Amino acid sequence: NYRMLEEKSGIPFYEPVGCLIVNSDDVQDNNLEPPRELVRTLNIAHTLYEEGDSSWRKVFPDFDFPETHWIIHEPAPAGMIDPRAMLRAQNVIARQQGTVVIPEIVVHVEEDGHFVQIETRSGARYRARKVLVTVGSFTNCFNLFPHKLPLQSETEIFVLGRVSSTEADRLSGMPTISYFTEDAVIRDIYMAPPVRYADGNFYVKMGANTPTDYHPNNLAEIQDWFRHGKSDVHLGDFERVLRAIVPQVEFLSFQTKRCILTRTANKYPIIDQITDRSYVASGAHGSGAKSSDTMGRLAAGLLTDGRWLPGIPRDLFRVV
Repeated sequence: NYRMLEEKSGIPFYEPVGCLIVNSDDVQDNNLEPPRELVRTLNIAHTLYEEGDSSWRKVFPDFDFPETHWIIHEPAPAGMIDPRAMLRAQNVIARQQGTVVIPEIVVHVEEDGHFVQIETRSGARYRARKVLVTVGSFTNCFNLFPHKLPLQSETEIFVLGRVSSTEADRLSGMPTISYFTEDAVIRDIYMAPPVRYADGNFYVKMGANTPTDYHPNNLAEIQDWFRHGKSDVHLGDFERVLRAIVPQVEFLSFQTKRCILTRTANKYPIIDQITDRSYVASGAHGSGAKSSDTMGRLAAGLLTDGRWLPGIPRDLFRVV
């Protein structure tokens, strides 16, 4: 629904540049299902380059991957989104449909008869018939439910490699990358083509799992990660791996940034009813932005009248 959201909001956020999935049968990954089987099962258009088949280099000359890995190229509509722009688009459409957006932090939710009492950090109080909580790693940081939900926060580091506007133009059609490496430090890589950031510069973004990722348990620990986390401890490794993936790209500088994601026991998001009047949608393992429209549709149907989209197994998304 990306194009529909763009058209209704007037805010562009989606680039159908395609995607490369790079993996080896010898590498342990975090996929729910093997990608090669998944694209066939779902009849997704793709091109598969088996191990040792280097013909992909003619199509994607800027990349360098080991011959021990197979590669799946999924063309458009696969691609990338700008999550902040997508959120702005979603809020515009929500307001168009009569939603009142209140930019406050909710710290307490409590059921009271036929209503739910909602209190914000500023002390404001609101009342609703039902609530849907969609705050990711902050779900268990406030009194939003009678008990904590089985969600685990995990720190994530990504690097921004700055390139010139000329280089960004040259790489504008670069597909996104999902790369499962055998590197000792940088694992489970995702990478996006260069885009212009708020400072006016163009950056290639690459995120990954590292040995120093950890699990913050409360709000103070999450805040400490974002304010003081030592993301630069792996800056050299991020630069090394990024340069190895795209050796022909001329980078001007590198900087690390800090992120956080939310995991569940079965690797599926929790989209479920928690109490008589409270619901949750959380735990997308880092895929919440791109999946937010569908997750929201599932949660809204459940909250409104208990309906669920056909073809999607309901039990996979229950609280475990």
